[in-house]
Amino acid sequence: MIKVAIPTTGKEEYSAIKKVVYSGKFVSGKIVESFEKEYAKFIGTKYAVALNSGTAALHASLSALELKPGDEVIVPAMSFISSATAILHQGCTPIFCDVDIKNYCMDPKSFEKKISKKTKAVIPVHFAGSSCNMNEIIKIAKKYRIKIIEDCSQAHGTKLNGKLVGSFGNISCFSFYATKHMTTGEGGILCTNDKKIYSFCKSFRNHGMVDRDTHKLLGYNFRMGEINAAIGRIQLKKLKKINNKRIQNSLYLLKKLKNLNKEKKWFQVQDPIKNIFHTYFWCPIRITSKKVSLSQVKTKLKQKGIEIRSRYKYPLYKQKVFQDLNLKGSQNYKKLYLNNAEKLSGRIFGLPNHYKLKKTNLNFIVKTLGNLFEK
Repeated sequence: MIKVAIPTTGKEEYSAIKKVVYSGKFVSGKIVESFEKEYAKFIGTKYAVALNSGTAALHASLSALELKPGDEVIVPAMSFISSATAILHQGCTPIFCDVDIKNYCMDPKSFEKKISKKTKAVIPVHFAGSSCNMNEIIKIAKKYRIKIIEDCSQAHGTKLNGKLVGSFGNISCFSFYATKHMTTGEGGILCTNDKKIYSFCKSFRNHGMVDRDTHKLLGYNFRMGEINAAIGRIQLKKLKKINNKRIQNSLYLLKKLKNLNKEKKWFQVQDPIKNIFHTYFWCPIRITSKKVSLSQVKTKLKQKGIEIRSRYKYPLYKQKVFQDLNLKGSQNYKKLYLNNAEKLSGRIFGLPNHYKLKKTNLNFIVKTLGNLFEK
C-alpha cells in the first residue's frame, strides 16, 4: 500500500525523547520554552505559545480577543471542523463564507458580504498548503475593525509574496498532528506580536494560573508536554527539507496528470498561483465528472494499493453539530447555500506526496489514476 502520509521522524527525535524521559521533567519545562522561541523566530513574530492541539490554539486565540456570546466570527465553509467548532467553544456564532474555486481558500468577496455589526473576528484558513488572499482580507478587516486569526494548520512554511503565512494576522494558529508537514505527535502553537495576547494565552493554557496559588481567569489544561516540544524542535529543523520533497513530488504528479489525454480526464488538477509558495499538505485533485464519485475513486485506488486523503464531504454548515443549532435569519444554516463550497465538497481528494515516495511510485500513481475508469 502506498500510504498517503508518513511522519518524517527518526533517530534524532528518538534521542530527544530519551533525554526528556531520563530528565524526569515532562511538563512546563525549558524545552517547551525553547520550541516557542524557535517557532516564533521562524514565523517572524515576537511571541509563540505552545499548546496541546491546533484546536486549543484556536480556542485560546478567540478567548484572548475577549469575544463574548452573540459575537460573530466568519470562517470558510470548507475546512476541518475545529476551525468552526472552536468558535462555538467560545460561545460565539460561526458565520460561514464561501471559498475560492481555484485554491479552495477563503473568498474575500464572500467574507465581506457576511460582515454584520456583530462581526468581531475572521478565521482565514490556508487550505491544504495554499494561502488565502491575505492582502484583500487585511484590507477588509481593517475597514470594518475586525481581528484576524490565521488558521495555518495545513500551511507550515507556505508563503504569500515571499512572506510566511502566520505572520499576517493578529494571531496565527498551527497544528502539529502526526500527518502535518511537521509534527510533535499531537500539539499546536499560536503566534502573535501582541504581548497582551501572549500573556493571556500562557495563562489560559494552564488553568488561568498566574502563579502557583492564583487563578485570574477561566483557563484549561491546554499545555504542551516536554516530549512533544522535543520532537517539534527537531522537526522544525527538518521542515524545509520535508517541504521541498513534498512540493517536488506534488508538482511532478500534477504536471503528469495535467498532461494526460483529455479523454481520460474525469478530474482536474489545481494550477499553481504565481505569488503563492504552496507547500502541498494535500496534493489536491478535483473530480469534475458527474459520473464519478469520491467513494468510487477511494475504493478503486485502494484496490490498486494507493491510499488517498478524503475529507470535506459536506460544507461545514451541513454538519449535524451546526444544523442542530436551529439559528434564525442569516445564521440559519439549514437554508444556507454557498456555491463553491457546494461544488467542491465531496469532490476533492489528496494523492500521496510524502518524502519516502520514489519516482516509480509517482509514475504508478499517475498511470493508475489515468486508467482508473477505462472500460
